Amino acid sequence: MKLGIYGTGGQGRETLVLARQINQVDARWDAIFFIDDVSNATSVSGVPVYRFEALDFHDVEISIALGEPAHRRTLANKVLQKARLATLVHPGVYVPEDTTIGAGVLVGQGAFISCNVTLGDNALIQPNTYISHDCHVGAHSVVCSQVSLGGKTTIGEGTFLGMNCVIKEQSVIGNDVVVGMGSVVTKDLTDNAVAFGNPAKIHRSNSNKRVFK
Repeated sequence: MKLGIYGTGGQGRETLVLARQINQVDARWDAIFFIDDVSNATSVSGVPVYRFEALDFHDVEISIALGEPAHRRTLANKVLQKARLATLVHPGVYVPEDTTIGAGVLVGQGAFISCNVTLGDNALIQPNTYISHDCHVGAHSVVCSQVSLGGKTTIGEGTFLGMNCVIKEQSVIGNDVVVGMGSVVTKDLTDNAVAFGNPAKIHRSNSNKRVFK
């Protein structure tokens, strides 16, 4: 089996580190390479880079390595026409038996995943996050480092939780929401909200469904 990491930016290189950590434990992939349709680079971090359309998809699984939820969704839909999504969980992360991790999910080192948690397809859980009991994180969402989710919290699809934000227990965060780093969310947030502060308040609508310009 070969692993293609879709994206050569910071998240891509961090995903390479995660993949190598996994390989040290269970030798899951015979080869690892990058996929990039924008850069002209032929090698990044000593790993070859290929265009998606030039790939031989036999015996290949692909990890989406971008931190923009909208791009994660777009590339996942593209990949699934040719190959399967790779699920990468750091070998030091314990996953309870009643927790469900979808296809294409990335879980970084030091993440705490509690009981009866659901991580939707292609979600990105960065290192050192805390996801409490009975939480649901929707497909393509990004939970950044040091985020804490209280129990029974629901996060919609394509939502971005910035570094160090805290979500109160039993909160419901909608689809395509952006929560700024360091925010403290004490109330539910509707779809497309851009919220930040302590306590977090909605400042505008995420009309273009993007986190980064």
